[in-house]
Parts: sequence; C-alpha cells; structure tokens
Amino acid sequence: MKNFILKAAKGTVFWLSAVFFLFLTVVSLIATTYFNRHEFYRELPLFRSDNILIHLIFLILILSALCFLNAKGILERIPLKILAAAAAIFVTALSILWVNVSFTYPDADQQSVSLIATQLTQGDFRHFEPEKYMQVYPNQLGIVAILEALYHITGGENQDAFRYLTAVANGAVVYLLYKVTDKLFHSKKADVLVLIGAAGCVQMVFYTTFLYGIMLGLAFALGAFYFLLVYLEKNRLGYAVLSGILIGISILVKNNYSIFLVAMIIVLLYKALEKKNLKAVLAALILIAATSILSQALTAFYEHRSGVPLGSGMPKTLWVAMGMQEGEREAGWYNEFNFNTFLETGCDIEESNEIAMESIRQSLQTFLEDPAYALDFYYRKTVSQWNDPTYAAFWVNKGHIGDYSQIVESIYDGKLYVILEEYMNLFQTLVFVSFLFCLISRRKKWTMEQLFIPLVLLGGFFFHIIWEAKSQYIFPYFVSMLPIAAMGLAEAVETLERIRQRRSLKKNAEEQ
Repeated sequence: MKNFILKAAKGTVFWLSAVFFLFLTVVSLIATTYFNRHEFYRELPLFRSDNILIHLIFLILILSALCFLNAKGILERIPLKILAAAAAIFVTALSILWVNVSFTYPDADQQSVSLIATQLTQGDFRHFEPEKYMQVYPNQLGIVAILEALYHITGGENQDAFRYLTAVANGAVVYLLYKVTDKLFHSKKADVLVLIGAAGCVQMVFYTTFLYGIMLGLAFALGAFYFLLVYLEKNRLGYAVLSGILIGISILVKNNYSIFLVAMIIVLLYKALEKKNLKAVLAALILIAATSILSQALTAFYEHRSGVPLGSGMPKTLWVAMGMQEGEREAGWYNEFNFNTFLETGCDIEESNEIAMESIRQSLQTFLEDPAYALDFYYRKTVSQWNDPTYAAFWVNKGHIGDYSQIVESIYDGKLYVILEEYMNLFQTLVFVSFLFCLISRRKKWTMEQLFIPLVLLGGFFFHIIWEAKSQYIFPYFVSMLPIAAMGLAEAVETLERIRQRRSLKKNAEEQ
C-alpha cells in the first residue's frame, strides 16, 4: 500500500507537469501574449501569432553553441564559484543601475503601501481604521512593515532604499538558484547553465523598481527550499527551523508564497512515509508553526501600536468570483468586482461573501450550459498569464518621468523595447522546451524533492485558475523553472554528445 501511494504521488506530479508544460511549450511556439506599450495604463493583455521558425532556429543555435562548448570541455572547466559570484554581482549591479536611470514612480497599490509606511513612521494609523486600506488588504502588512523599517532607517519616504534591497534580493535569487540546482542534480553543467540563464533573465532587473516585494519574497522562498534540502540531507531539525523562518518571512512579504510552503510540507510528508521517519513530520509541523508565529506576531505588533484590531479583509470568495468573470482586461483579470462589492456592503464580510457566492453560482451555471465558452474562458485566462514572456516586466515600470537617457527612452518606447520583448519571448520558449525535455528524459529518475519545483508550478497553475489572473503573479514561477530548465539543457547536450560519439564510432568501424 505504501509503495502504491508513493508511486501514485510521484506519478501524479510528473504527468500533470508533463501535460502542463507540453501545453505551455506548444502555445509559446505559436503565439505570444503581449501588452500595447502605448496603452500600458489599460493593462490589457493581447494575443498575436508567433513565427515558429524563428523559435526553432533560436533553439538550434543555442544547442549548437552548447554542444560546441561541451565538446571542447569548456563547460566542465568553468570555475563555478567565480561564475556564481560574477552572475550574482552582475544582476545586482544591473538592477542598481536600472534603479538609478529608470526614473520610475509607484502607483496604485505600490503608492498606497509606501504612503501608509510613511505615515506609520509618524505615528499616523488612519489607514488601519474601519473601511480603510489595511482593513481591506491586511495581507499587505508584511510589505508595509518592511517599508516602514526602511523609512525609519533612511529617514523619510526613501523608496529607493527598498529598490536597492530588491537589487540585492535579485543577486541572492541568482545565487540560490545555483545552490538549489546543485543540491537537486549534482551536475556541473546544470550549475553553469542555471547561472548563465539566471543572469540572462532580464525581467528580474526590470522588477527591481516595483515596490511590491515579489523578488524579495522569492529570495526568501528559495532560501527556505535550499535549507529544506539541507535538512533532508543531514536530518538536523535546526535546518527545518531555519527553513520555516525563511518561508514565514517570504509569506509575510507576499502571501502567494504560501504555495511554496504547501509544496514543502507535501515533500516532507512524502519523505516521512518513504523513509518511515516521523522526524520529517515534525519538520513539517515546524514549518507550519514558524509561519504561523511570524504572521501572528507581526499582526499583534501592529494591532498593539494602532489600537485597532486587523480583520481578515475582504472575503477570499470575492477574489474567486472575480476570477470567474469577464472584464475589460481579460478572462479572470481584475475588474474591481471584489473591491467595489466589499465597499458597497460597508465592508460587511457576510454580505460580501453571499454576493460572491451568488456570482460564483452564476458563473458555474454559465460554464455548465456552454462548455465551449468555459474552455475558451480558461484557455484565455491561462495563456494571458503564463504565455506573456515579459511577465509584465515593462508594465511595472509604466510610471516613469524625468530626464532619462536615449537608451532608457528606447527601452520604454523604441527599438530596444522591441528587441528586449522578442528576446524574452525566445528565452521563455527555451525555458519551456528545456523544462519539458528534462521532465521526459528523467521520467524514471525523479525523486520527490526534485519534483518540488513542478509541484510549486502546479500549485501556482491551479491557484490562479480559480483566483485573480495577472501575468505579474506568474513571474516568480517562471524564475523557479530555471533549475530544471538548466538540467534539461544539460541532458540535451549530453544526449547529443552520446549520439555524436556513437556515429563517430560507427564511422570508424566502417572505415576499418
């Protein structure tokens, strides 16, 4: 029975991941989701056909170059520690440069959390009052706390302090991707390729100016997973505690990283059953406890300071209902339904929940009566998020004004924009194809800890199928694909090398 459960668990993750990435790969080869840069304010995802021949030529060129480097032994001779330091420093430096030349300013939620943090440094808690921002969005407390701390340290609303922190987080993400890849696969080629790939993931640089904690949260989440792998290797609960603290901080920064926590718990429970080791169950409980304690402690701290209890915010059903609706953007994208409904009811949770449930019932009825429409709706919802190669990296910089250079102007609205967008498009296809190849080529070798990343991606897919859609939310998942994509490229290069050697041996035998 135990073996059946273990095999079924791994098989489910593997096959669902394979189907999902086959879908993503095919779609990325033939189509692209994009935003009209002249109408960024609308945040309207659009769809266009792709030239599959260009994608195939790009893939062939990359593989040819890697095969050449492999045949010359260059990939194996690259000093990993130097490359890791160089890649992390390069991304951090480029991120800092972008902060200083982009002249961006925050708007919408970024502007709100920054303003609230500034007011908190002055002892002003007006946004904690009923029907105000923090009562509607208590999930933003973590990012507000970080901004307040930075503003206290640097004196005033110094938004660049957070941006520089994000730049450091970008470098940390690059380094942690390498450490995770090394722990998972023990392949020097994969280590080299993940560092090159991470350094080439230019979307990270553009996200540096975004006051929303996406990259900062990802750095903590990847750190948490790395120390989980160390725990599984050394079986010392201290590493589980450290992992729990890091994932707890990650979730405080951005709630979506709860998906990483769930995947980590699943891996631990799997290992507990596989090894008959109750210590792994204890490790899972430590992760849950650390996350809960950090969250409750931060909430209690601000409730004590403000003298106002923080509620649970708008019901989660409002987000689910909105995720099942059409809107002026795309299927399931933000259309103000959740926010307007909550305010119109006077922030009454029960009444808002009833309205949300009625909307969900109506949407389900529509989908049941018209399955073709339902399929089209969720196709559009999926590709509008996962097949945007920029992952809104340009969109998050839409608020910019100042005396920026011609190069920056070209990035915003010129030839460099077009070049970078197409580069991201090709890079995305390379990642999808490599990820899919890795899944298939290693189909009989996967361990559950190696399937952690596919498990996270599946969690992200199913979550955003029912939640609000936004390609911005998918970017951390894309970055998380890089370790397996790197291993897939390494496997492809080794496979081609074996084919070349067999042909060479066959030719020599025939000549003799």
